Amino acid sequence: MGSTGTGKSSFIQLLTNNTSVKIGNNLDSLTSEVQVFRLLDHTSGHNIVVVDTPGFDDSRSDITDTAILKKITEFLLNQYDEQRKLNGLIYFHRVSDPRFGGQASRNVKMFRNLCGTNAYRNIVVLTTFWDRVSMEEGLMREEQLKSTFFGDIVTGGARFMRHDRSSQLSALQVIAHILMLAPTNLQIQEEIRIENRILEDTSAGLVLREEVERVLEKHRQELASLGKEIDTMKQSNESLKKELEEEREELQQHLA
Repeated sequence: MGSTGTGKSSFIQLLTNNTSVKIGNNLDSLTSEVQVFRLLDHTSGHNIVVVDTPGFDDSRSDITDTAILKKITEFLLNQYDEQRKLNGLIYFHRVSDPRFGGQASRNVKMFRNLCGTNAYRNIVVLTTFWDRVSMEEGLMREEQLKSTFFGDIVTGGARFMRHDRSSQLSALQVIAHILMLAPTNLQIQEEIRIENRILEDTSAGLVLREEVERVLEKHRQELASLGKEIDTMKQSNESLKKELEEEREELQQHLA
């Protein structure tokens, strides 16, 4: 899991040698569904299932974070119902990103709430794009990520690892670590199946609800501001008045 463009699909292509895995060259998302890939670990003899998920900040306007969470949850519930646990979860993050913005913070919060504290020990935070920063800068950002944005996950037992995007061995080392972990269920699975919550009332669902309310409140404030401007508009400026009214109608559609 992770934001769009952090290297999830290229990681899977390295692991599986499957050239049909679509890889983007920018921040536009190419993964819109939960995709399952299988491979054999020749060292352990284990059959491994790797799951690629779309990012919560999908670049396409027709795919919402709510729809993405629903798709991921449906997959996880199917696994739970078939009594399959997860050995590990990999959260991808670009070490080359100079700042940790609001969307990135929400993505991590969503991930934390989806997993739950009992699954923190099964998490690998995988930093990517080391080839785009100096080692000194990368190490500084890595330490900052460990102590701040991913601090509680690390305290709960998660492991930070670095990934060389050109190396299959690098990807295999991540999988080797995960195979040593005890399989677990995730918080969202238990909230729905054991506590009988609906998706919107799960810990991860509440993160989305908070974001929707924040956006709606922003639109309400913009709408109220436009209403005041229109009310005070002079008759001599009909063109601007009409423009503001059109903008207000657009905001009302967002709130509908």
